[in-house]
Amino acid sequence: MKKRILISAYAISPTRGSEYGAAWNTVINLAKEHELWVLYGMSDDHMGDTQTLKSYIETNPLPSVTFIEVKAPLLAKTINILNKVGLGWFFYFAYYLWQKEVLNTARVLLETVDIDIVHQLGPIGFREPGFLGELDKPLIWGPVGGMNIVSPVLLKGKPFSTRLKFRIKNIINKIQLNYSPRIARAFQRADVLLSATTNGKHTIQDKFGRQSYLMPEQGIIGDIDLDEAKFNNVQHTVKLVWSGTHIERKNLQLCLNALALVKRRNWILHILGNGPLTDQLKEKAKELNLSGAVVWYGHLSRTKAIQIMRSSHLHIITSISEDNPAVIFEAMSAGVPTLTLDHCGMGDVLCEKCAIKIKVESHHRMAKNIAEHLEYLLANPEVLADMALETLKCAAKHEWSKRLKLLNSCYDAAIEVYKDKAASKVIFSPLIILEDA
Repeated sequence: MKKRILISAYAISPTRGSEYGAAWNTVINLAKEHELWVLYGMSDDHMGDTQTLKSYIETNPLPSVTFIEVKAPLLAKTINILNKVGLGWFFYFAYYLWQKEVLNTARVLLETVDIDIVHQLGPIGFREPGFLGELDKPLIWGPVGGMNIVSPVLLKGKPFSTRLKFRIKNIINKIQLNYSPRIARAFQRADVLLSATTNGKHTIQDKFGRQSYLMPEQGIIGDIDLDEAKFNNVQHTVKLVWSGTHIERKNLQLCLNALALVKRRNWILHILGNGPLTDQLKEKAKELNLSGAVVWYGHLSRTKAIQIMRSSHLHIITSISEDNPAVIFEAMSAGVPTLTLDHCGMGDVLCEKCAIKIKVESHHRMAKNIAEHLEYLLANPEVLADMALETLKCAAKHEWSKRLKLLNSCYDAAIEVYKDKAASKVIFSPLIILEDA
């Protein structure tokens, strides 16, 4: 049944991936069946940068969607200057104030629009749950993520600054999940919860006693198809692809170290993306005698990046911490199997039919394990052709038609839970009054 849905999606864009793309894809798919009011704060690099979305909807209006820009108050803008210069944790203070404005905007909207359900959509992090729970409406929150505790094993050998950053983040996660009354109230207030990963689902159950629906924040967008012609020359050259920002968290070093252990040389690695470590990583590849087999593309348009992905035989992801990176879904939709560490969202979404999952252990042991798997695939590249067909089957499980069906079920469930809560208040409040008297 068609519903009027109020959505809070801080970062949303039709041209970007990650949180932006996850929110955008959710909105455009929900818009096929419902009427939406979307409160947003940015579509570009920083809070208040909204030109991309404004320009897009001017020429590509969505009849069933009303986009409402929530402008950050002056104090939030001032605090966010610190975020712009690289002091990322100050973002949460600014974001907290922006969420206050979201509540004010929502209250004004509800004076003229009879909303059926409220969805606190994104960003997915649990750290700042917003204030829409103060509205007297059915509330769904999620997919919720960001609760991952990074294993110390994955931090060994990393620069001191990286180890310190993740250890501090682990401590803050534990403190907030165990002791923040506001976060606890938010988890209790939501009528239905969505968790982005299995780890998140277990954390929500263990810390807050709440069940949640497991739903990755990303899904399959566009066609699911395979470029079969790329296997014509696979015996000669196996095309590998790694995609991501060149930062410590993405852990490209592991991929390079593993390839240095591979004796066969019938491969080429396409590296998409750039970042602060690009020059250092290029030098490392040179030291490992890999330069001739590695192609560095830098930042590419989404269209070009997907073309390279489609032409590849195996996707490699080596991140030490993620929820559900969009690139694994892009690979699946192109029938490209993935070699991944067996943790985070990758461990949930990918199975043994469409992926090679590497046990999380020491850097040296993981590099050795990856190298052994690559040696086998390079000697038997026909296995990759078989895996490609299985990957297409797995991709179909994550099509948006299936995600939309789940979301609709969750909306119905949230409305029923909300009604039950309201009925309980009516039934039991007189008894509470008499007992107090």
